Parts: sequence; structure tokens; C-alpha cells
Amino acid sequence: MNTTLWIQFSGIIFGSAMLYFTFVKYKRKELTSSEFWSWSITWILLIVIAIIPSSLDAIIAPLNFYRRLDFFVVFGFFVLLGIGFYNYSIVKKMERKLEVFVRQEAISKVSDHINYHHEPINNQQEKPDNNSKTEMKTEK
Repeated sequence: MNTTLWIQFSGIIFGSAMLYFTFVKYKRKELTSSEFWSWSITWILLIVIAIIPSSLDAIIAPLNFYRRLDFFVVFGFFVLLGIGFYNYSIVKKMERKLEVFVRQEAISKVSDHINYHHEPINNQQEKPDNNSKTEMKTEK
């Protein structure tokens, strides 16, 4: 078997496995319907391209790529950069939300503690003086 056939076979197996995992995640309600369909179309396109690699020739020829692999490398690089930027922006957004939440929670706990207990924040209570108890007993 030549290398191209193994690459095609690997693409078909990978696409099929990812299509199955996408379906399982959709059934577990971890993906919305639109997410399920967009991922499913992506995996089906991967399978079709793996089976019929010449289907990309209409896209590759005008871009002056000499080989299909060159196209995939450049396209994959752009996709990874896009996904990396998207993940970075989502993480930053979540960090800001988490920081605001933690600050609000801390302020809420401190204000609840002060308003309802009228105690010092560090939870130190004054210890009763033993001499005052003995004085009360002697007065009786």
C-alpha cells in the first residue's frame, strides 16, 4: 500500500470517530443542535476529502499550491492560529468574570458579617474576665 492510501484511511477513521464522538456529546446534551450540525458537517467534509482528495483541486489550483499537502499545512496553520486566539479571548473573558464574582462574594461576606454579627472580621471574641465573675459572687 502506498502512503496516500494510508493517509486517506487515517482521515476516514479519524473523521468517523470524531463524528461518533460529536453524536455522543449531542445526546448527552453537551452540544446544542447548531453546534452538533456544524461539527458533523466538518467531519463529513473531512471524510469526503479523505475519500476524494481531487475534490480540492478547484480550490487549490487558483491559489497556486503545488501539492494538496501544502494547502492543508497552510490552512491548518491558519485554523490553529484562529482557534488559539479565540481560546485566549474566551479565557480572558472568563478570568474577568471570575475576578468580579470573587470580589463581589468577598465584599458580600464581609458586609454580611459586619451587619448581622457586629463582631470583628477576624472572629476574635473578647474573653470574659475571671475577676468579674468572682466579684459578682461576693456581692451576693
